[in-house]
Amino acid sequence: MKDARLWIAIAGICLTAWLIAPFVLPPRPPTVAAEDVPVIHYVCRESGDVFELPLAGERLDHPETGRPTLVPAVYDARRKKWRPGPPLEVMHRLGLLQQQAAE
Repeated sequence: MKDARLWIAIAGICLTAWLIAPFVLPPRPPTVAAEDVPVIHYVCRESGDVFELPLAGERLDHPETGRPTLVPAVYDARRKKWRPGPPLEVMHRLGLLQQQAAE
């Protein structure tokens, strides 16, 4: 008889934990689809090469050298070339991060 009460108590505790867990644990962040990630221009600080890549962070590895020399870029209309931009949070605040049109 004690065995049945033990298993009922364990089942009750598991059911209670299963019902309470969504309210106690933080929710999972929503998944981001590949098409929702903006594509921006990055410029190499050493060579000046420009790459159009998905937004992945402040510094990226150069595809050829493997060193972290790529930084977000802004277009300098006066000199007609891409140059290293300010940090991403500043670019976002100033409205410089705009989604590229998908081709």
